[in-house]
Amino acid sequence: MPILELLHFNDVHARFDGLARLAGRVREIRAAAPYPVLALDGGDIEDSGVELSALTRGVAAWRLLRAAGVDAAVVGNGGLLRYGPGVLAEYAAAFGAPPLLGDVALDGAALPGTVAARLVPAGDLTVGIIGITDWFTAYADFGLTELPRITEVCRHAAELREQGADVVVVLSHAGIDNDRALAQKLIGRVDLIVGGHSHTLLPDGEHRGNAIPIVQAGNFAEHLGRVRLSVQEGTVSVVRTTVEPVPADAPRDPEVLAELAACERDLADWLAEPVGMLRDAAELTEGGESAMVLLLTEAVRSVFPVDVAVLYPVHCAAGIAAGAVTRGDVWRATSSPGNAAVATLTGAQLREMLRRGAAPEQAARRPRAFRGRAFGYLHAVGLTVTGDRILVGAEPLDDARSYRVAGSDVELSPYGGLVDLVPADLTLDTSRIMPELLTDHLVARS
Repeated sequence: MPILELLHFNDVHARFDGLARLAGRVREIRAAAPYPVLALDGGDIEDSGVELSALTRGVAAWRLLRAAGVDAAVVGNGGLLRYGPGVLAEYAAAFGAPPLLGDVALDGAALPGTVAARLVPAGDLTVGIIGITDWFTAYADFGLTELPRITEVCRHAAELREQGADVVVVLSHAGIDNDRALAQKLIGRVDLIVGGHSHTLLPDGEHRGNAIPIVQAGNFAEHLGRVRLSVQEGTVSVVRTTVEPVPADAPRDPEVLAELAACERDLADWLAEPVGMLRDAAELTEGGESAMVLLLTEAVRSVFPVDVAVLYPVHCAAGIAAGAVTRGDVWRATSSPGNAAVATLTGAQLREMLRRGAAPEQAARRPRAFRGRAFGYLHAVGLTVTGDRILVGAEPLDDARSYRVAGSDVELSPYGGLVDLVPADLTLDTSRIMPELLTDHLVARS
C-alpha cells in the first residue's frame, strides 16, 4: 500500500531563522522516511516589515523557499497585494517553479509567472496541487478578476485526475472559513485542503463528517504540519494529521542559511549602487514642511501630467544627505509599498482634502498599513497656501474647476481620510512602489 507524507507550513512572514529551523526538520523527516515526502508552503512567505523581504519585494523569501526544499507554494496576499502581479514572475524565477494561483485571473488568464495547478512526482505516486488565495477588492485596481473558486477547483481537479494524479490537494491561502465552505463542496473531487492566511493552528487537523479534511499550521514558522496519506486502488485515505512545534533551539538547515547569506550579500551590493545626486540635503522633519517629503511628492508628480501632487509624511522614514545617493539611501528614506495614483478632483474637493490634511487629529492617525506610524501633516507641490488663500500655480483655487491631482493609493482613497469616495477615474501606477519611483526620479534628474 503506497504511503505519502505531506509536510506543510504557512504564513511564515519572513521569519527566515524560523524557516531555517523548519527546513532542518523537513530534511530530518525526509531522511528517515521509507516513503516519499513533499513539503508545501501555504502562502505569505514574504513580509514588508522585514528588511530583506521588503527591499527585494519578497524575492529573497522565494529564494529561501527553494533552498528549504519546498515542492509547491501558493500565492498569498503578502507580495501580490503590496507589489502587484508583476512581481510573481520574479517569484517563479527565484523559486524555480511557478507559484500556484487558480482563482484570480488577468485578462482571463493565469497571472504571469503562475499556474493554477501542477503535478508533482512523489516516488511512484503523482500529486496534483491546486492553488487558491483570498480575494481583496484592491486586486481589481491591478486589473485582476476573481474567478468562481468552487468551479475552478473542480475543473482543475478533474484535469489533474485525467493527467494521472493519484492524489489531489488544494493548497489554500483563502483562510479557514473559505476552506470550510470548500470542504463541503469538494467531496469526491479533492482529497485534502492544506490551508493558510487565517493563521489557524489545527493540532489534529479538522475532520467534519464526510467533508474534505483541512490542515493548517499556525504562523511565523512556529509549527510544522504533517499529513500521512495512503493510496490503494485509486482510493486515498488520510491516515493521520498532526502538527509539531519547532523549538527555537532546533537545528537550522545549512542550505537555507547559506542562501540567506547569499541574499544578504546580493542585497548589500544592490543597495550600494549609485542612483543620483542631491545638491541639498533632503531632511525629514516633523511638524512643518519637510524637504524629504517634498522630494518624494515631486517624484510622484513626475509620474503623471498633473496640477497638484499631495503626500503624507508617513511614506518617509528618514532623510537623504546631500551628495551622491545610493539605492540604500533611497530605501532607508522610504520603503513605503504605496503606488503612485492620479485622479480628477473639483477645486472644492481639493480644498477639503487640504483642510483635512492640515488637521492635527488627522495627522496623528496611525494606519495599520504603516505599522502604526502617524500620517503626519499633508504636503503638497504645485500650490501655495497663505492663510485662507490657495493658489494652484499662479491662479486662485476655483471650487468649480476640475484639477488633476496625484498622490498615492493612500491619499486618493478613503483609507487615507482625505476623500470620502474613490474618485471615478482613479488610476494607479502599479509597476512601482515608492522607493522604486523615487529611484527613477533621481536617475532622471541626474
